[in-house]
Amino acid sequence: MDSIGNSRDLLMNKQIKEVLLQAFHEYGTPKSYKKNEFIFLENDPANAVFYVETGLVKISQSSQEGQGITLFLRYAGEIFGNAELLANLQRKRYAKCLVDCQMITLDGQIFLDLAKSNAEFAYSLAVIGAHRLLQTQNMVETLISRPVAWRLAWLIFQMGTQKDEQIHLQLQLSHEEISYVIGCSRQTVTETLNKWREKALIDYNHKKIIIYHPNRFFTDI
Repeated sequence: MDSIGNSRDLLMNKQIKEVLLQAFHEYGTPKSYKKNEFIFLENDPANAVFYVETGLVKISQSSQEGQGITLFLRYAGEIFGNAELLANLQRKRYAKCLVDCQMITLDGQIFLDLAKSNAEFAYSLAVIGAHRLLQTQNMVETLISRPVAWRLAWLIFQMGTQKDEQIHLQLQLSHEEISYVIGCSRQTVTETLNKWREKALIDYNHKKIIIYHPNRFFTDI
């Protein structure tokens, strides 16, 4: 039963993504961004929504000390920038490319017109919103109830890709940025990664991380 349920979930998610991608391709405008380029800034007007074709984008917020706190990462195949537009608010956070990115930009008014007139498009947005709410709830639970090592492992698994029964990750965030995401100090991130390397749980060199035995990694740490 679990297998059947998972298959249905995957099919639904694929169909939802196809609905959104079709709209972005039909009405949007492709645009390239360079590494470290800002897509929008805090307090900018929310006048567009973005689909990540390739690359990785961080959504961050400035702290009172002037540092950027990374709240979310948006990967290829995901949209962002829609919340403030739907709520008729200025940008509360900024979006910055961690690598060279290829985007499709959808004008805000076109996006709103589609959300009002196209039931399939509106439903897809609602499902994505529900998934993100659940993800946020899971993340809050993780930050509150789990130790730092577990939180760091969880983030690496989120960002990594499985290859040959290993997890591979080209780290795009600095140790300081990671510390903001998982709620610890930069030094703790560095010490934890070094400890894992010393225990031969990972290979970590030039920002490339390989987790050797992902199926038992959370037990070994």
